[in-house]
Amino acid sequence: MDQHAKRILVVDDDQGILDSFEVLFGDHYELVMADNGYEALRIIEAEPPGLVFLDIKMPGLDGIDVLKRLRKDQKKVEVVIITATRQEETEREAKSLGAIDFLMKPLNIVDVERIASQVLA
Repeated sequence: MDQHAKRILVVDDDQGILDSFEVLFGDHYELVMADNGYEALRIIEAEPPGLVFLDIKMPGLDGIDVLKRLRKDQKKVEVVIITATRQEETEREAKSLGAIDFLMKPLNIVDVERIASQVLA
């Protein structure tokens, strides 16, 4: 098994979301946190995770831009979009760029755990 298969990258500019993932997954997976899109791309380039939870609305490089760069660079990483505002056009674009799911904040812990266990099994 790939050494990074159990690594989750969480990208969100809300420290509360990052803290929630730490509480939820800290004992089960290797967690890496980023609070912006540029840092996320740097982490993915250096040590690709098995799964990325990616916020859409962030200052600088937003989640859609991160997804576009990942696909342009042909990075094979599973991405779940997390967002506080549902916009059908954004959801369609994210899925067309290969996002495997689209979750609304506040996040449903059952959904987050289910996705992580399915992707990282």
